[in-house]
Amino acid sequence: MSGSVWIVDDEPLIRAAMVAVLEEVGHTAEGFGDAESLYTRLVAGDAPSLLILDQMLPDEDGAQVVRARRERPQYREIPILFCTAVSDEEAERLADLAPVIRKPFDFRELVEFVEQLVPRPGSAQPAEAASEDGTVTSPA
Repeated sequence: MSGSVWIVDDEPLIRAAMVAVLEEVGHTAEGFGDAESLYTRLVAGDAPSLLILDQMLPDEDGAQVVRARRERPQYREIPILFCTAVSDEEAERLADLAPVIRKPFDFRELVEFVEQLVPRPGSAQPAEAASEDGTVTSPA
């Protein structure tokens, strides 16, 4: 994997802010406005170390992206983080697929989640890692 964080969010200002904050703290980040753009980049042969998804995208929802990722062995290991504006009930449902940060969010919270899921280039492995079901575990 490339060591980068990819953000899929159809709101340009939110996407740009997330990219800027993650780059400011040492991550490589790239933004996409829809699922089709993400898929095009994946087919080109690159893959992120973490994929941050909005649930409400213009062409398909984030949960569909997660399911599509699971169907392709080369993408199954890419960790997912939802960052989306949804109801409590929807957030609980999404948490079955991946950890969820609800909008509006604090950028410190975003950075903490990202650093649990993927270390910055040149840093040590994180002490904790969030699993796909949203729980945070420490290494054995």
